[in-house]
Amino acid sequence: MRVTCGLTPNKPDVPLTHQPALPTMLCHMSLTSRLYSLQVIDTQLRDTQRRLKDITRRIEHNEELESAEKELSKRSEALEMAAKTQRQLEYEVDDLSAKIKEVNDRLYGGAVRNPKELMSLEQDLHSLKRRREKQEELLLEAMDRTETLEDQLQEAREEVERLRTQWEVTAATLASARDTAQAEIDRLQQARTRTREQIGTETLGLYDNLVKTKAIAVVKVEGGRCKGCNLTVPTAQWQRARSGEVVQCPSCGRLIYVE
Repeated sequence: MRVTCGLTPNKPDVPLTHQPALPTMLCHMSLTSRLYSLQVIDTQLRDTQRRLKDITRRIEHNEELESAEKELSKRSEALEMAAKTQRQLEYEVDDLSAKIKEVNDRLYGGAVRNPKELMSLEQDLHSLKRRREKQEELLLEAMDRTETLEDQLQEAREEVERLRTQWEVTAATLASARDTAQAEIDRLQQARTRTREQIGTETLGLYDNLVKTKAIAVVKVEGGRCKGCNLTVPTAQWQRARSGEVVQCPSCGRLIYVE
């Protein structure tokens, strides 16, 4: 199939005398040139759509900020648990101190005179003091941990605040990039529609099938080799392609294009 100018949109190739007038630039393009242009447009369109998808994902999910906020929540919960433990230990120390005072008053108040009862009170007093000493040690450790967690929580708050401030600038930049990408997609889609309208239905079907099976449907021939499979293309075939015919690589089946 060799066509140098004019194809009825989405119809099989027909003689030039039956074709409507085409824009000057398209009339100077061979069918293979149009196919190659379509391939370039489709590639740019896919790349831009992927870029837009990535930009949209980044706008919707600031992973760094989300991670920092999770860490802030985690540290806040840890501090709350540590503070609860500290309050419990403080209560236990105060309770033991009250019991120690009560036993101490009975032991040295003069009301109890029985030696066995006095000995029992003395043992209770020593036991209570040992328990309080142990709880006081635990309380000191808990206080140290609470203080450390308070510092860590403050660091996390500052990090979240820093990232939120940074995000305000980044979000504006991403929004601008998103708008630019969307405008580029709109432009490419219009160019794609115009280009496809200048290619016959049969040829478009071949092109679309190659895109589905091989991703890249049209490849250049350079140095006599197909850039799709890197195998040699017979001279007669690439010369036909250069003259404007639709020619497939005999090795990989892609459409070949020669500048």
